[in-house]
Amino acid sequence: MPLHSRRLFSCLCILLLAACGGESSDLTSHSTSRGALLQDDYGDVPWEATPVNPQAGPIVGALDFDGDHDVFSFTAQAGRYYRFQCSFSVPLSEWTLRRFNAQMQGAETEGVWVPPGVGIHFKVAVTEPTYLSISSRPAVTVSPYSCEIVELGLDDHGDLAATATPWNPETAATGVLEYAFDRDVFSLALPRGAVYRVRCESTTLSPCKVNVTSPVGAATGATVQAAVFNATHPGTYSVEVTPDWYAPLLLNGTYALQLDFIEADDHGDVLEFATPLTPSPTPFTGRVSNAKDRDVFTFSAVRDHLYRFTCSAPPSPGLLLRDGAGVAVDGSVHVSGWSTSVSVEAPAAGGYSVELFHDNFVGSYTCAFEDLGLDDHGDSAAVATAIAFSTTLDGHLETRGDVDVFTFPVQAGRIYRFRRTNGTASSQSLQLRNAQGQSLQTSNSGNLIHEATEDAQYTLEVKLSPGGIGYPGTYVIEAADMGPDDHSNTQVGATVLVPGQTATGWRHREQDRDVFVFYAQEQTLYDLYCTVCDITFETPNGPARRIQYGGPTRFFFDPVEAGPIYVTVNQASVGAFYDLRLEVAAVDDHGDDVAHATVITFPSSFMAALDSFFDVDVFAADLVSGQLRRVQVLGTYSMFQVLDPTGQPVAVNSVGEFTPQLSGRHHVVVKVDPWYAFQYGAFRLTLD
Repeated sequence: MPLHSRRLFSCLCILLLAACGGESSDLTSHSTSRGALLQDDYGDVPWEATPVNPQAGPIVGALDFDGDHDVFSFTAQAGRYYRFQCSFSVPLSEWTLRRFNAQMQGAETEGVWVPPGVGIHFKVAVTEPTYLSISSRPAVTVSPYSCEIVELGLDDHGDLAATATPWNPETAATGVLEYAFDRDVFSLALPRGAVYRVRCESTTLSPCKVNVTSPVGAATGATVQAAVFNATHPGTYSVEVTPDWYAPLLLNGTYALQLDFIEADDHGDVLEFATPLTPSPTPFTGRVSNAKDRDVFTFSAVRDHLYRFTCSAPPSPGLLLRDGAGVAVDGSVHVSGWSTSVSVEAPAAGGYSVELFHDNFVGSYTCAFEDLGLDDHGDSAAVATAIAFSTTLDGHLETRGDVDVFTFPVQAGRIYRFRRTNGTASSQSLQLRNAQGQSLQTSNSGNLIHEATEDAQYTLEVKLSPGGIGYPGTYVIEAADMGPDDHSNTQVGATVLVPGQTATGWRHREQDRDVFVFYAQEQTLYDLYCTVCDITFETPNGPARRIQYGGPTRFFFDPVEAGPIYVTVNQASVGAFYDLRLEVAAVDDHGDDVAHATVITFPSSFMAALDSFFDVDVFAADLVSGQLRRVQVLGTYSMFQVLDPTGQPVAVNSVGEFTPQLSGRHHVVVKVDPWYAFQYGAFRLTLD
């Protein structure tokens, strides 16, 4: 609650108390004890402060009730130190001393504990009214007090630029920081065009801090022991000395300031003192003196000419290009290992400036300023460069905002490819537009493939890719008419694969599907080889079965039946070429089903082979019922089954013995044991 509100609240409570008790509301009619309680000895807020004379002796009073504030005022003299301190008749806590400035705003505060503190120490920059208060918070014991305002002496140097002490740089400037809040300001007249250091030497300040402010208000910031600065303008510089933040209140720290000349500044730091440039093929050098150093250059531009300012790496300093109105046109930041450059195509004759800087480097740099002449290609469809396919687009993106536009006719159903192959510019964005200027396709990778849907005149825009740090430079782009789609997207019109021949293809867009077909023959095994392919296989009856993948580029087929097998290339990289090659791997040695079984005689023993995990070899033999027979299959991870003339399984014991229950043609079916996947090969079949 504000001070004046507390006082009104207290008075209101007393008036209500008097009314409720039936007593007179006239405060003068109260008893002596109540009158002593209610009559405040000093004002409670700065605008009701009681004037006092510090030379008249102690200020004696009492906080008459809890939450009371007593405020005094006097005229403090400019540059003088004062102490406001109070003593009490009894031990106290949670009392507060405050100072308010001439605008009645709070300045310093100190809590009063047991024993009392050092009081409030203060100084004013100009002679002005000062307000001091003592108060307690509610529910704290009231008590009499005795306070004094003591003048402690005159500050040796002014605190402001207006009251600064002139400093002759040929000599040391000395002074004393009497208190932790003291600051001493010196004025220093300097010419522009040099780098200086102000050192603060002291045996009693650990440490002292220095802040230098230029004639135009640019400051170094308070730095420990020394401040390095560029004299960017001729005139008076302010040098401020302060103690560190943790210094004790009563300081009395002596110091001496020294001015050191470090080096001449080779180029002006502001537009007013910039170095004028003319375009030249010969590089020039300069020096960054410190993190605050700025080297500014100016040049006059001819309308429609392109200008480039480039600095080599290292140190690749930062650059900022502005037009004659001071508006930033281009910028380039330091990236380790990369040169920096700014450029502009002047829409009109006029002046430009380039500001060079580096926050983490001190030393020499090498830069060049060039007039690149006129733009090599127009920036719009109206002034586009006409081309005919197939050709190479050579160009130069001279600025970060440069756009090179090319125009050409297209035919419906034909595919056109643009692919960057060389150049010094960073990644390019290619944008294709129709005759109405509508964007049809954009690529930020420098590669664009488009299948035209109409006969029309199109344009291609070449520019730097958006985002990141773009570097202007040259480019070389192959522009090719690739003709119509090379392979059908459906099974209708599929390209026939012939064993022993290689078929090539490429996918011109994500949705492109290239479909091939080969006609599988009975008992024939095939290998299909494909580079960078993602393939699916189908037959007229659905997905093709019995396909073994022999690796990322080889597919093995053991077809179930004769007929077409469709091969669809789905996800080869867009724009990438691929090869497909079909080979006949082998002819199956024995049929895979009863209809194609190999007839054998009894007894028999011969070699055969399972050609794949999916292979099944079926044999037929005429057997007589009731006669014990034995089948053995040795040499591979296989299993077999005996079927009677009706196709039902015949019971076989652990050593392969069985007794036919029917006379007639029996079948022995041999296949890979699924517990041993992909373990296939030669075996010996014995029937005895």
